[in-house]
Amino acid sequence: MFAPHQIEIRRRGKDRIELHYGEWDARRTVYLDRRGPPANYSPSRLGYSVGRWEGDALVVETAGVAANQTIWRSKHSERLRVVERFTRSADGATLHLTATLEDPWSLREPVVVKRNWRWAPTSRITPYEHCEPPAAVKRGVAR
Repeated sequence: MFAPHQIEIRRRGKDRIELHYGEWDARRTVYLDRRGPPANYSPSRLGYSVGRWEGDALVVETAGVAANQTIWRSKHSERLRVVERFTRSADGATLHLTATLEDPWSLREPVVVKRNWRWAPTSRITPYEHCEPPAAVKRGVAR
């Protein structure tokens, strides 16, 4: 959700929205009817998301993200919770995201991340070719 790539948000019926990310061609379903995860749900890379409208803002709460993935430069536990708030600028040309990440295992306090996208209705999200998710993150200066 924090990569500098495209995002497409589409309504998929009355009870769900799909977020399609340009990075890795990832797709995430947000359930608007506040349903919980199915009984056989296992943590996954994108977690389980429920959303609601607060005025013009889409608020998405995500849990059930598989542990030990690198999110915001650190690994996390399965207790990670993310609350995202999507809003549009007054002219509708910019989508704003404010995301709050909480994980008592890896974070001393909540982390707030902000991201903006410009409206690009003619842009298409196409699959990456010859890309694989990073296996590790190295800290320090590249040489």
